[in-house]
Amino acid sequence: MRTDTMSLQDFAEVIREELQMNLSGLYLGIQTEIQKIEKMQGESYLGIRLDRGIGQVSPVLNIEHHYHDLKIGKPLNRIISDIADTALGVMQNIPDIQAAGLRQYDEMKDRLIMQVIPIHGNEDRLSNMPHQIMEDMAVVCRAMIGNAPGQGEMSFLVTNPVLQEYGITKEQFFADAAANMQHQCSIRPLFNVLSEMDPSLADEPVPETDNALFVATNALRMYGAGVIATPDFMQNAEETLRGSFFVLPSSLHEVLLLRDDGMTDYRGLEAMVREINATQVAPGDRLTDNVYHYGAVERVFETAKHFAERRIEKDMSRGSVLKDLAEGRQKSQEHQPRTRSVPERGGAAL
Repeated sequence: MRTDTMSLQDFAEVIREELQMNLSGLYLGIQTEIQKIEKMQGESYLGIRLDRGIGQVSPVLNIEHHYHDLKIGKPLNRIISDIADTALGVMQNIPDIQAAGLRQYDEMKDRLIMQVIPIHGNEDRLSNMPHQIMEDMAVVCRAMIGNAPGQGEMSFLVTNPVLQEYGITKEQFFADAAANMQHQCSIRPLFNVLSEMDPSLADEPVPETDNALFVATNALRMYGAGVIATPDFMQNAEETLRGSFFVLPSSLHEVLLLRDDGMTDYRGLEAMVREINATQVAPGDRLTDNVYHYGAVERVFETAKHFAERRIEKDMSRGSVLKDLAEGRQKSQEHQPRTRSVPERGGAAL
């Protein structure tokens, strides 16, 4: 079989047949099928679904990076062997929904995490998901269901049909998800996080708190930007950063927090976020190019642009009021009757 001219679809069919043959003797009734998986932000990939029927999670193996390996010269038999090993590891570790009680909502709600995604580019998918609006982002919920070798943490986004199956209202669903997230939030200085990754940074001077960036994420460090949607997050972050702060969306997995010192121009922060998104963040992991602001006095979360516009309007309004007061005082003085002063006389009083 020639592999240099093999299309992705032909490659997928070869892999599907091999997996069907290899797994059928181990898992009775298993079915393999080629499936295109639509992801957030308009991304998609071609994969092989491993379906054991009702009561089992049906994982999908992404085969596109294996197809790339084929195109750069990796032998097909080695690729098939690698995929088969991954499939066996996945099948041995996927949870049984019925055994794990995941069909019971009381069990499922403990596995929920909140996730924030951009609204733009996800409109069609959001129409089939329970969600809440947070500026130009949507808050959705993801169920974390287990870990599989070679595939990482397995999860799925909760859709309207799933919610209907549980018989739970959207309001109760988000309240339970938020309660489950309360203990998962982490706000730590970026310097500390980087020092753990690179011990050589331990010798560097620690930035002042007022100028330091903080990382906010969840315990899993997956889809951790969702912590900003939890009820107590803003006030906790306010206490940590000692006042108002900016929120920079690093990715779907974390956000950066910067104390608002009253002199920071949000446009510079936005330029930094746009550059990082374009050069360092995978398209499927991007959140938005916007920067957000939380005001400690008003306790308002909004885009930094809107915050800056409101501040300008407030300053102009204050200036107008002061001007009116000054003009009113001047007019009052102009219309006030003048009195002639009596010159003092020298000598003894009569």
